[in-house]
Amino acid sequence: MGRATVLTFTLPDLEMFSALPDGGINPHHEMARQESRRWVAQYTNVTFGPKMKAFYEKCEFELSSSYCYPQLDREGLRAVMDLVNILWFADEVTDAETGSGASRTAETVCRTLRDPEYNDGTPLCLTGTFCSFRINHLSKAGPETSRRFMEHCHETFFAFSEEAELRAQGEVLSIAGYLSLRKRNGRGGVRPCFDLAECFLDMDLPDCVHRLEIFRRGHDAAVDLVGLANDLYSYNVQQARGYGTSNIVTVVMKARKIGLQEASDYVGCLCKTLLSNLQESQRAIEDLARDAKDEDSANTFRDALRALEAYSHWVRGNAIDVAGSARLKAPGLGLA
Repeated sequence: MGRATVLTFTLPDLEMFSALPDGGINPHHEMARQESRRWVAQYTNVTFGPKMKAFYEKCEFELSSSYCYPQLDREGLRAVMDLVNILWFADEVTDAETGSGASRTAETVCRTLRDPEYNDGTPLCLTGTFCSFRINHLSKAGPETSRRFMEHCHETFFAFSEEAELRAQGEVLSIAGYLSLRKRNGRGGVRPCFDLAECFLDMDLPDCVHRLEIFRRGHDAAVDLVGLANDLYSYNVQQARGYGTSNIVTVVMKARKIGLQEASDYVGCLCKTLLSNLQESQRAIEDLARDAKDEDSANTFRDALRALEAYSHWVRGNAIDVAGSARLKAPGLGLA
């Protein structure tokens, strides 16, 4: 018998992210991690079988939060750990569903977030996590941040549903179409996580800042950088699980009719462009803060700059985390 052909490729040099601030690991990591694990286990232990529970125990989902939010206090870190855990939980649940099933799950979760009295009568543990999260953490957010969080969660979950449908059909999107979908789902909800950064850094940015083109460019670049880094490092495990259509590498290979290595190099170049956009956005907002005509405007732009710096921590922290993450190297396990 002939040997099976083994395909290998070289990842882009993500050392480029070292140009971003290095906040290290949050000093509250271990205590917040233990609290978040105990909390989410109430729900995951009911849903997952022994194999997935063993896999979850080996993963360090909370570590990404401590890399991405080095500046938060213990309360804030615990909140983002809870969110990262339940977004991973949601991703796993919807991965096992059809498009219509994932859509029903999305609607149930979003209504749970919006309406404290909502109960669809099903024992879906995922809704329990979001109900608890809303009570424990989201109540601390300002009105603008809370509204954006709700909107981004809605888009994230319905993007999960759309991705499930595309996966079932074996459809591969165009590069632009995929990046749009990826921005909405963030492979685990990056935009809601960004919203929490604002909340627990005591900000409630007005919507006019988020509509400002130069701020939007930096925000969107950071979201894309997180998603692309995740795709690059998860390519092998997604292929093994049969989710190959949901990865930028596959999308680029098909769209540009190129091989695996060429696609990886293309994504690396895209990351460099996005990183430049993020840094340019920070410099422009810094200029606006310095040149503001009154103190209120200056403070608003300073907060906008703090938000962009928080997103930068996310980009660098995520790159560190995914480079050694067990969840991106493990075989497909399903919910069993």
